[in-house]
Amino acid sequence: MDDRIARDVLELALHRVFAHSRERVFDAWSRPDALMAWMGPSASIHAVRVETDFREGGHYQITFDSGDGGLRRVRGRYLTIDRPRRLAFSWIWCEASPADEVETTGIVDFAEHPHGTCIHLRHLRFTSEHERRRHADGWRGTLDKLAGHLDDGHR
Repeated sequence: MDDRIARDVLELALHRVFAHSRERVFDAWSRPDALMAWMGPSASIHAVRVETDFREGGHYQITFDSGDGGLRRVRGRYLTIDRPRRLAFSWIWCEASPADEVETTGIVDFAEHPHGTCIHLRHLRFTSEHERRRHADGWRGTLDKLAGHLDDGHR
């Protein structure tokens, strides 16, 4: 069965509450040193290099140790930066053939919450349910690592 679905329809949405201010949570998404500490879904799959030009229209690239000795890269452009309310970015996994690269969009909203900050992460425009599920699992692990990073007192 082909699980390809219209790219405009297939998305994921996650919510997470962090016991920290919106500014602190937002800033963890904006600094290369912070991203290095928490970006990636697990201890074995983690960022080994982060390059950012953190401004609207600026580009970023994150290189991950894939956990099996290989490297994977994601790149994109910052679409919206509205500190401490919203961050939107394109998300493109670098593939051997540029024709195989698919651009998706990430949107992270940071809302005040009685216990700190609630982030609402949406990742849009997946080409298959399999990719949507894979990214949902990845983002869950990544948000767990962000919580640990913030709880350890890092900014």
